[in-house]
Amino acid sequence: MKQREEKLLHARIIPPVKSLSLTDEKLFRIEDGCRFTVCGGDAAEVAADARRAWGVEPAITILPPDSSLKAEAYAIEVSAAEVKISAASASGVRHAMKSLRQLAESERGVSRHTHHILPSVRIEDEPALGFRGIHLCWFPETPVWEIEKQLRLAAYYKFNYVVIESWGVIRLNSHPEFVWSEFAVEPDAVKRLVKIGEELGIVIFPQVNLFGHATASRTGSGKHVLLDFHPEYAGLFEPDGWTWCISNPDTRRFLTDIVLEMHELFGNPPFFHIGCDEAYNAGSCTSCRRADYPALLKEHLFYFHDLLKQRGARAMMWHDMLLCREDERWDRYTVCGRRDDGLEELYRELPKDMIICDWQYGYPETDGREPTWSTAKFFKDNEFEVLVCPWVNKDGIRSQGRFAAREGLMGMLETTWNWNREQRMWAIFTTSARSAWAPFDEELPDMCYHEFFNRHLREVGHDMGVSQYIQTGRVMYQVNPYDYQP
Repeated sequence: MKQREEKLLHARIIPPVKSLSLTDEKLFRIEDGCRFTVCGGDAAEVAADARRAWGVEPAITILPPDSSLKAEAYAIEVSAAEVKISAASASGVRHAMKSLRQLAESERGVSRHTHHILPSVRIEDEPALGFRGIHLCWFPETPVWEIEKQLRLAAYYKFNYVVIESWGVIRLNSHPEFVWSEFAVEPDAVKRLVKIGEELGIVIFPQVNLFGHATASRTGSGKHVLLDFHPEYAGLFEPDGWTWCISNPDTRRFLTDIVLEMHELFGNPPFFHIGCDEAYNAGSCTSCRRADYPALLKEHLFYFHDLLKQRGARAMMWHDMLLCREDERWDRYTVCGRRDDGLEELYRELPKDMIICDWQYGYPETDGREPTWSTAKFFKDNEFEVLVCPWVNKDGIRSQGRFAAREGLMGMLETTWNWNREQRMWAIFTTSARSAWAPFDEELPDMCYHEFFNRHLREVGHDMGVSQYIQTGRVMYQVNPYDYQP
């Protein structure tokens, strides 16, 4: 019976804790005046977390940090009399409060809720990966509240970084033309999200595509945030408009304005994603194709690397244009570079503090063996810090999490793109949270996580104060409203 109860409690917490054991059958009542003893935290933050989670004002005792624990590790002891949290830092305490919120349940045997209860347990926990990030795309069709919901959910699941890529939605003072005007989000909305992130213990930083994806639109849409309405800017791009023309000095000036404004808008964060993936038809215009294109790209990357470094930020980029897809070493791994573009040796000259984001969206299994993730290992062996970057393939996410932990990589940056809803939203958030925090944890059946994921979305909605149908759950609508014709 005890073992079954522990397993049920363990399955409530996403990502799973390292260990959980029942210590007594008595319950702790979460109510005004209940006792919280906290080693290593801040009383105001703990009180704010308790108000947010349970609507109570506990009696909080703060003790010195527990120096025996790692920076983000924590331990919890719950008895009928008190909750004791031990951590070496405020981040560990935050993680503990998130686990307690997920573990708590409403009192039993009543028709209307009056308080929450916690079982008497001992929990020990710490993350496997230091960088646990999630990449969110802000499309014109994505309302601000949807980004906030995903940000809050990421923080709840103990991610510590969020990358926000604006697909032509953030209005910039330096280039107000670089936006879909009818969907424009004002800078104050971005600053509010950054502040929410700070309160929840998660760092938000931007992505600006400085090579490919220059349209700020999905390629299949045929849209271009600038050229659809401002064809006079065609000289900033390769002839097809998809890739920036890096031989044009005006391109650098244009992008410099955007990078500087975005970095400041996001509160001068310690990282900045410069994109650089899928630069199809790179070097195809008259000027670029007649130049030493690898030298042009090297100068381009060094310039923005140095610009950001002067501001205290490290640049990170997608990996795929740095390797040649004709090289058999990368068979079944994602590589977009071509031998004739001359870029496959450029990695040798890049600064070693450039972070490589190795995106692999499948599970390239060979003869029943786990993938070797050879591209990520290649960059690690060449002394770069590497983030594994999966998407919706659950086997791939889990395998890359294990690989990153075994190889001592910097961490994981989960991607979401345009599929972040319904079952895929559940798979993306729960699987990547588990794989970044506890990649070697015993796999529980997926159904153990389905409904608790839905509960966590409701709790995020409560924190936001949502009041509209479309703001709840994993989808805005359960069926396509356009299916109904008058």
